Formats: sequence, structure tokens, C-alpha cells
Amino acid sequence: MGAGVKRAGLLALLVVASSVLTPAADAATGSATAKCTEGEFSGKFTLTYDIGTDKLRLKRGIGSAGPYIGDSGEMHVRVFYQDGPTENTVLRKSATGLRSDETGSVPVEGTKVPRSARSFVVVKFADSSGEKCTAKRELR
Repeated sequence: MGAGVKRAGLLALLVVASSVLTPAADAATGSATAKCTEGEFSGKFTLTYDIGTDKLRLKRGIGSAGPYIGDSGEMHVRVFYQDGPTENTVLRKSATGLRSDETGSVPVEGTKVPRSARSFVVVKFADSSGEKCTAKRELR
């Protein structure tokens, strides 16, 4: 085998090996955890998202609250961004029938928020007697 053929074969192997060994570039991720407390009651909700060049792409929203004594609870989630004095809601979802400190999820997958705007997640935790507390957190 000639030197040129050996070099070409080696080069081909290096190209294949480098494409197999190089991991795909993962998007940067972020999260925002909103918490609130009212007396004995507390709520916590965590929103995770991918950080793109011009958008935040929501991935997962989970939370829990309690105690719901002899009752069940609800999480009402709103994600919005500010454009000057205007608030633009991009997501409004709820999870109901939650027991004390049970983790519940709210479908958020794929919702996009402009990265250049100030954006927030607001979660209202409630039971059959009404709203217990409200948690708010800015997405960054």
C-alpha cells in the first residue's frame, strides 16, 4: 500500500472518529424557583428552560404545596413577559387535585419567551377555601 493511500485512510478514520467523539452542543439551561409562605402553608414551583440566542424555551414545570388539611390543592401557573408597560401572557396552565406536598407538573414544553424582555413565572396556590399564597420569580 502506498503512503498516499495510507494517509488518506488515516485522514478518513480521524474524520469519522472526531465526529463520533465530539458531543453535540447542548443548549444552556436555566431554572427559576418561585416560593411563597402564608402561615403554616408554603408553595414552591420550579420552571426549567433552554436558553437560546433570542428565546427561552420552557421545558418543565413542577411544584408542590401544603398542607392541604382534609382538602386538595391547585397550582395556577402564568408565564408572561413585559413589553414596555404591557404584560404578554405566553402560558396559563393549572394542576388540580394535589394532595399535601405532592409534586405536580404543569405542561409547559415548547412555550417560548423572548430573551430580551423581562419575563416572570407567577404561581397561585389554592384550596377549596381560595388562594393560599402567590409565588413570583423572574426568568433569567
